[in-house]
Amino acid sequence: MEGNQSVRNWIEDLPKRGRITFSIDDVERQFMNMNKEAIRASIYRLIKKGRVYSVWRNYYVVIPDEYALRGFVPPVEYIDNLMHHLDHRYYVGLLSAAALHGSSHQQPQSFTVVTSSDDIKSKVWRNVDLRFFVKSKIYDDFLQQKNASYGGVKVSGPIMTALDLIFYENRIGGLERAATVIDGFAEKLDITSSSPKLFTSFPLPVIQRFGYIVELILGNAELGDTVNQIIRDMGHGFRKSFLDPRAKSTIADEYPYNQRWKIIINADLEID
Repeated sequence: MEGNQSVRNWIEDLPKRGRITFSIDDVERQFMNMNKEAIRASIYRLIKKGRVYSVWRNYYVVIPDEYALRGFVPPVEYIDNLMHHLDHRYYVGLLSAAALHGSSHQQPQSFTVVTSSDDIKSKVWRNVDLRFFVKSKIYDDFLQQKNASYGGVKVSGPIMTALDLIFYENRIGGLERAATVIDGFAEKLDITSSSPKLFTSFPLPVIQRFGYIVELILGNAELGDTVNQIIRDMGHGFRKSFLDPRAKSTIADEYPYNQRWKIIINADLEID
């Protein structure tokens, strides 16, 4: 009983030490002389009381007092620790990154994490929809570190977030939504802090759509000029591409054409 009480106290005191996650291995290392079944029983009792919940197999989150009424902790508070526990490269991306950059347009109903691992599946815990997107290469150069109450979190920088939104537009509600969300943090789209390597990690049609959107939809001619010049300096040439990639079967001649970005304008994008 005394051992169980010690486990409970150790876990419940974690937030006071600036930490809200732990694994079963962490507890077993802390209480090496204690029976493993007794340790699991102590954790189970805390789960039943609503003080702790599992976000992965044998990995748990303690609910600190400030989140007690919610009954769950926002993923931004524990995702960094979870991904380190799983030994996966990651960053918070897409709509979740846009929200962290200040875009208030159409707040996401899910929390999106981009990871280089394909053995991790999206899950719903405590009404939190945690979605994982897979990207083969993740470059730290284009990530930012943002602070949370219980640690830091890796987030895609504004330019990379915008490119991801366009690249994954079919997963977030379409290109118009992507453009609307980008507009919400457009003042942070500073191309000077991005290396040309960023643009090589996306297909050229994504860069073309990005340039077209920032210049002609968002009205940022200076940024459009910079993107266009970067691509030229890299020795790449644009090819004709549809603005809406999901309408490739349509006849190109039926639509207006933008020569600068070589974009066939087969969609009207209206920013909310």
